[in-house]
Amino acid sequence: MRLAAALALCALVAVPGAALAHQTKLSSSRLTLEGTGATALVELNGADLDAAAGVAITGEGGAVLPERLAAQAEAVLRYVSANARLGFAGGADCAQTAAPPRLLREHVLVGLAFRCAPTGRAREYRVTLFHELDPAARHVVTVEGSQRRFALLGVGNARLSLAPAAGSLVETLRHYVLAGIEHIAIGYDHIAFLLAVIAPGGGFWALFAAVTAFTAAHSITLSLAVLGVVAPPVRAIEALIAASIVYAAAENFVVRDVRRRWRLTFAFGLVHGFGFAAALREHGVPADALAAALAAFNVGVELGQLAIVAAALLLWRGVFSASGAGAIAERRTVLGVSAVVLTLGLYWLGQRLLQ
Repeated sequence: MRLAAALALCALVAVPGAALAHQTKLSSSRLTLEGTGATALVELNGADLDAAAGVAITGEGGAVLPERLAAQAEAVLRYVSANARLGFAGGADCAQTAAPPRLLREHVLVGLAFRCAPTGRAREYRVTLFHELDPAARHVVTVEGSQRRFALLGVGNARLSLAPAAGSLVETLRHYVLAGIEHIAIGYDHIAFLLAVIAPGGGFWALFAAVTAFTAAHSITLSLAVLGVVAPPVRAIEALIAASIVYAAAENFVVRDVRRRWRLTFAFGLVHGFGFAAALREHGVPADALAAALAAFNVGVELGQLAIVAAALLLWRGVFSASGAGAIAERRTVLGVSAVVLTLGLYWLGQRLLQ
């Protein structure tokens, strides 16, 4: 009797849970492979998106309402982008962009574009749409373009393996040059170091020597790290990069002759090179075009550096020539910029030492 009562109680508890579970409709992707890139057109049921993304884009009868979809497009894209990804097997995701969602009666269409590093490694399409709602959620994938496949993905098999796609030499060079520029553009600590170095001025040749020494040094350690010859701890390198910013900014308060500053930038460039290597490894490196990828990434970093230096010098000279400020005012500005960079460096150093 007790066993029967327990089973009955379990059934009573389980029934409401089952009744409340959201049963999703079939979703799909049309994945088109184009060399090392790809596009995907993802189609999803509007009511399923309401439940999964926490939005309200459907009206009576389950039809998607255009005004609601437009108002909540960002939340829809966030959910779809996080749960439909192309990446390397066992590694990082490819860069992804998403187009504004479109409606098709009760469904929503989302276009995704992927840009992968031309590493020649195997890729996989990973789909986890609605898995948090329904353990029986299913997703149909049709692969077109350079490969043709058809697959049904679910909670137990959320990844579709794809054959490797190696890029041409031109594509490889282009990808890694852009990756180097992008890393400098978003590498705030590297930018801060450059600003500390160029703030005192010193003429074209002094700045050229400093930037060139920095480039030569980081090229050495970047290559050694990517080739696996040297592998220092990432946390230690990040802390040393912050320390280099602190030192370069603090030196501006006591040193006026910057003609020999290339020695400083060379020494710290060795440290920054290990930081660049970590960024390059995230992109992946093609085994059959290693030298080309390393060279292209270094060129991209150098182009990014030169752009920052040129912009800073033009702004610097423009401000002082327009204002007619004298040497005292310029020196105060140098110290002011250095103080800001020093503060940032100290903050990053403390943050990285305490991690």
